[in-house]
Amino acid sequence: MKRILNLLLLLMATTSSVTAAEDITLSVSDIVFDWGGWGGQANASENSITFPNWANNYWVIDNLSTDEYTRLDMVFAQPVNYYRMVVKAVYSDNGETESVVNYGAMNHSLKFEKNKTLVKIVMFQGDWEGLNKVNGEDVTAKVYFESITILTKESADSSIIKTVVSSPKLGTGMANPLLDFQFCADPTAVEHNGRLYVYGTNDHQQYDEGAESNTYERIKSLVMMSTDDMVNWTYHGLIPVGTVAPWIMASWAPSIISQQQADGSTLFSLYFSNSGWGTGVIQAKSPVGPWTSPLNTSLIDGNNETVKGSGAIFDPGAVIDDNGDAWLSFGNSQGWIAKLNPDLHSFAEGPVKLLSPYHFEANELNYINGTYVYTYNNDWSEHTPWNWGGEKPTQCSMNYFTSKTPLVTDSWVYGGNYFKNPGDNGMGYTNNHSHLHKYQGHWYLFYQTNLLEPSLGSKGGFRSIYADEMEVDEENVILHECIPTKKGVSAIKNLDPYTMQYAATSAATLGILYQQTEEPGHMVATVGTTCITADTPTEGIIEVRNVAFTSGSNTMKCLVKGEGSVTLRLDDKDGADFATISSTGDGWQEKTVNTSSTLSGTHDIYLILKGDVQFDTWQFVGSPDGLESLTPSSSLKRGERIYDLLGRRLSTTYPNNICIVDGKKYLSK
Repeated sequence: MKRILNLLLLLMATTSSVTAAEDITLSVSDIVFDWGGWGGQANASENSITFPNWANNYWVIDNLSTDEYTRLDMVFAQPVNYYRMVVKAVYSDNGETESVVNYGAMNHSLKFEKNKTLVKIVMFQGDWEGLNKVNGEDVTAKVYFESITILTKESADSSIIKTVVSSPKLGTGMANPLLDFQFCADPTAVEHNGRLYVYGTNDHQQYDEGAESNTYERIKSLVMMSTDDMVNWTYHGLIPVGTVAPWIMASWAPSIISQQQADGSTLFSLYFSNSGWGTGVIQAKSPVGPWTSPLNTSLIDGNNETVKGSGAIFDPGAVIDDNGDAWLSFGNSQGWIAKLNPDLHSFAEGPVKLLSPYHFEANELNYINGTYVYTYNNDWSEHTPWNWGGEKPTQCSMNYFTSKTPLVTDSWVYGGNYFKNPGDNGMGYTNNHSHLHKYQGHWYLFYQTNLLEPSLGSKGGFRSIYADEMEVDEENVILHECIPTKKGVSAIKNLDPYTMQYAATSAATLGILYQQTEEPGHMVATVGTTCITADTPTEGIIEVRNVAFTSGSNTMKCLVKGEGSVTLRLDDKDGADFATISSTGDGWQEKTVNTSSTLSGTHDIYLILKGDVQFDTWQFVGSPDGLESLTPSSSLKRGERIYDLLGRRLSTTYPNNICIVDGKKYLSK
């Protein structure tokens, strides 16, 4: 390999004026295992490399100019089933550029620092958080490659094109992902006042900061959304965990519970992974905040004597049972459970081991029919031997155990493999984290995939939350397998346009950027994009589904500000305009406009934003002054009498005017 590179560089030097540099392909056979090898192996026949922990493994590169060679691209033949694979470029001045390969990644890119001379490409395990240990022992990683390529400036630049943003949901009837503009993962949920609030890891924070792969370390916020129909979701923005709890390293994988307090208020306690080191908690009196940190450190972390050395103390799962007692699970390589005190931010007693063979992450708790249900994500191994009854779970899938006595480790009984890795069902392989929740009589499974990435021009392992309905036998506490779908769930109710609706409520969007107001959880819509590789759009579209116009409507109200407009269309985003509200000025204004015809029946509506408008709320009224509308040609029902406003009896059809029918005032037009 070294001789080949020297020859290539010699050719480049002698023919640079007429011949462009070419991409360089690295071979697994040419990697050097330093430090005595430490068991590292390269297998050319299967194009794989085995990496022992912390060994110094590298390709020698002879003085490549980063003015000509700008990027390393790795394409993997199988998902990388290791958390901390580090790829590093080393330069002649001993400077370095490194990045971490995303767990489950199928590709990875590393940009070189400009105006440097590249001399080495290094790849190694960097298990500094204990994420890759089993029973305290280091795990050896095996990575399968499709290709390893050093790209020239010309080829690298040609691969960087502006993204044309799309939505998998807009106009398609699909309900997945829940948000089509926001990368988020690791779902959890809580019900409050009839609405279901869902929270997740803010993968978009890692993406926004220009990271080419989702390595999680930049994430210090969580995503909030809610629904009452399972199809239209209100985006409540972000929980700024790094500001609320400045002591954290990161915030991932939330789990939330709520409990009524003695003063009648509701306390929401949200637990999260403080990186892989510990589990933290923040609390609020509203499901959207403001949030406070009751502690100045993690609730539990790797310093705890009971759990020390058992793996990462993260991915919490919380539940409150019928007795009002709160429980918290957490762990990696080994699952743990502990009972919480009534303050919900301290433990009543120390943690106890959960029965959790081949445990990996994604701890969750449910309480069904007097039974505790513990679910977790198992690892990528073959799970052999399997000695816990039933059929062994598939790789990186969700399985569950049940118990009546949660603090007795051996009381937990294996229930089964209720959610395979989405890749096993054609949805793309990724790490696996789900949340089971019952809402309005239906059981739903919330989970994550990488399927939104193409719509936003990414391939770095940024995830999004999906949901599907699943069957749960509550009497016998059996979780039946949930099959993930791109279509998702059906609406459980229609949307009422006669109550105030937020512009942050949508079934789908395109070209919309939401901005935070001073009120926690309150967002306003503008024209823009969350895609960092796309041009700013000229218009934005908000789709709202199953809007039921029950009494006929011809008046629309919107709260807007700025210079622009909001246009209403029905059932077709490119269809006719039914109404347009123009906005001018810096202050918020409630604008009212009549539609081109009376609206009735159930429709999907499209709200088209143009210009620099900010859009807050919308609402329909039956007619001006709250009068219901009637059709002039309609015949009177038996026994009805119609009068004008002077009390004179009229004919048997409604006039084209305000009238009174059986003592109630109507507008007939």
